[in-house]
Amino acid sequence: MDKIELNFGDYNVVIPKKNDLKKVYIEVTNRCNLNCKMCFRRFWKDSLGEMRFEDFKKVFSQLKDFPELNTVYLGGIGEPTIHPNFLDIAKMAKEAGYRLEFGSNGTRLAEFADDLVKIGVDKIMVSIDAPDPAIYRDIRGTDFMSVEDNILKLQKAKKKAGSYLPEIGIEVVVMKSNVHLLHGILPLAHKLGINYILFSNLMPFSKSLSKEIVYDGSVDYFQLMDTLNADIGKYKVKLVFPKFNLQTDRVCQFIENKSTVIRWDGEVAPCYRFLHSYTEYIFGREKEVVAHSFGNMFKQKLSDIWTSREYETFRYIVKNALYPSCTDCSLRDYCDFTKDTEFDCWGNHPSCGDCLWARNIIQCP
Repeated sequence: MDKIELNFGDYNVVIPKKNDLKKVYIEVTNRCNLNCKMCFRRFWKDSLGEMRFEDFKKVFSQLKDFPELNTVYLGGIGEPTIHPNFLDIAKMAKEAGYRLEFGSNGTRLAEFADDLVKIGVDKIMVSIDAPDPAIYRDIRGTDFMSVEDNILKLQKAKKKAGSYLPEIGIEVVVMKSNVHLLHGILPLAHKLGINYILFSNLMPFSKSLSKEIVYDGSVDYFQLMDTLNADIGKYKVKLVFPKFNLQTDRVCQFIENKSTVIRWDGEVAPCYRFLHSYTEYIFGREKEVVAHSFGNMFKQKLSDIWTSREYETFRYIVKNALYPSCTDCSLRDYCDFTKDTEFDCWGNHPSCGDCLWARNIIQCP
């Protein structure tokens, strides 16, 4: 079996090279029909584009090299349902035998309702940040009632077909703007036939948005969780919370779940954070995130990228937290390494030292 040997001072580590990818996120497009005020797309430095259907076929021709792969998630930074070949892509994924999930703003679900049920999509995560139409419009810039109607029409299509799929979940970004309304998410979920809610904190991409975070001690998160948990029996809903303060543990779900992200142009990134280049604010401190790719699968085999020395080493380092904890370092405001994600003071490239996803403050579906 091929292997990679790493040297850590007096210790050598041997990593077997395995095609053990289990979940792949595919950004079929980074375009969107909305312009949400807290979205990456408002602040990044990348060009817009979408994966050609012929290129998507190339992606799927290579996925068969991974015997443990079970889930395809259509999503990156964009709205997958606006891709002109969205239904063809979804159908291809299901016909290949994979569990198929995607994230959506919900604006086009009614248009595709019957097809989504017929194809057998397994799960859809819909972004709904507030049950109040005015607050929702302020955040998402679109009409809340139309999204609600779309979900209900999809539920109706499921009932008509006698299917429990696709399962529909809600993804909520918690901010000061909506935290006082979150108790209303549960009855809304009940009304929409939804039994799964994923809460995530806000990752600010501007100085003004950094004032919206609630993980700075400004919110009594114990009371917030107690209030919501008190009604889970009544509404029969599963709630998944992030952390609301900085804790010692660092666990990357992309690494733990053996996942990768394929950008619309074929670049292979280790996670959503490194998919594009943009500015983020860590507790108000500005940091440049530089997109990082371990290879382009339109030029190389995905299996070669996944088992490359660079990618295998990166996954080992992150899994074992062999990188500095910049976020709570006493030198964070003065250190040049905290200005961007290129390198850290331990010599790692790219740097995960300030990653709030690894702290479980920010969550991905």
